[in-house]
Amino acid sequence: MGMYIAFFLSVLTVAAFVALAITLFTSTYRAQKSGAPFYSTSKDAIRAALKEVKLQPGEIFYDLGAGTGKALLIGEKEFGARATGFEISIIFFCIAKINLFLHHSRVALVQKNFFYQDLRDADVVFCFLFPPTMQRMENKLKAELKPGARVIVYAFPLPTTSPTKTISIYDKWKMFFYKF
Repeated sequence: MGMYIAFFLSVLTVAAFVALAITLFTSTYRAQKSGAPFYSTSKDAIRAALKEVKLQPGEIFYDLGAGTGKALLIGEKEFGARATGFEISIIFFCIAKINLFLHHSRVALVQKNFFYQDLRDADVVFCFLFPPTMQRMENKLKAELKPGARVIVYAFPLPTTSPTKTISIYDKWKMFFYKF
């Protein structure tokens, strides 16, 4: 009898790992199809960017492709912003939810493709998207952002809008700043 239980638990464990692998693969594929890679932005780079755009207490800060929620936490805890993140990947959404819970955060996190989110309330928007997605994002930002809204774009610039400033991050990446 014990041998059957051990066998059953082994099969169950393998099935759980296979299910997790499939979920991770499909979640990552879905995120890439939406245009957002997962690459962890350093806390220092996030802080520098939010200082550069002068994020103020009470302002609305959107993170498009929130990943693990790091930028949201910094925006909320260190700058006093009302932060909202959008994350399409169920895996990263869950990780971010846990991260926000552990930090006693009041950040709003939505599992949603940010292209279906109205951005008109945003004061500051942060995004890190693949180059093929940037034209679509630029069109969305131009159509929806209110005058004076600031945008931080990590790594790949908007195709036709000139940034107000560009800074290098660790001599490897660039951060582009825009004012609409």
